[in-house]
Amino acid sequence: MPEKLKSFFGSSLPVKLPAYKFVMIRKKIFDTLRVEKFRHRSNEIKRIEALSDAVFAFSVSLLVVSLEVPQTFEELRMILKGAVPFFATISLIFLFWYQQYVFFRHYALNDFTTILLNLAYLAVILFYVYPLKFLFSVLLSSWTGMDLFPQAAEKGLPVLLPGDFPQLVILFSAGYFVIWILLYFMHIRALHATKDPVLNHYETEYTRKEIRGALWNALIGLLSVLLAIPGVEWLSGICYLLIPLLLLFNNNIFRRRIRKFKH
Repeated sequence: MPEKLKSFFGSSLPVKLPAYKFVMIRKKIFDTLRVEKFRHRSNEIKRIEALSDAVFAFSVSLLVVSLEVPQTFEELRMILKGAVPFFATISLIFLFWYQQYVFFRHYALNDFTTILLNLAYLAVILFYVYPLKFLFSVLLSSWTGMDLFPQAAEKGLPVLLPGDFPQLVILFSAGYFVIWILLYFMHIRALHATKDPVLNHYETEYTRKEIRGALWNALIGLLSVLLAIPGVEWLSGICYLLIPLLLLFNNNIFRRRIRKFKH
């Protein structure tokens, strides 16, 4: 063992250590190198997280089940055309899964209020699987001219009536608003309820950053709904272009407050 490592852990340690000891040593070394990083208060999966993972897996399964096994090459081509809406929906689902995963790693809350908020969060995501894919398919079809609704075309049914698109935008934006407002309340709860250990300055500012981000995303969804109601759905879509700017602005506020605390 190197002399520096001996001096760090004490000279009484033997030179040859079992494998699990090296894992503990590595963890201790890297933990000391970590400066003002968010501590994980949970490294084990709780029952509420296991349920959440099952719901997210079921959501993805619903999308997969909707893909029938092609019987001809033409049917395979139709499935390949729908790959972009499929992967776009999967990406959005995994984004929301990651938000929830990080939340429980950071705060490890298991109280009744958090469980209720999380169940509502899961229910909304599960409900919006098919509307999300439908919206992405409609958008891709309108932008590229690809026919992604062959069954409707065979039956002579219109995919969307003239007044349906604003309602589709309202449906999507309302779900977007509800998901982010639930994340907002979950982080508000975490800010006041996390006690083992209590949040340090870095973790408090990080949580406030997440609160701001969730609230601003929710307001974008709400603004999109309000614009789509009078039929200005094109402007509703432009609202979502503000998201990257708000993310950058939110991160700048966070970094500035951390630097101010250090000085």
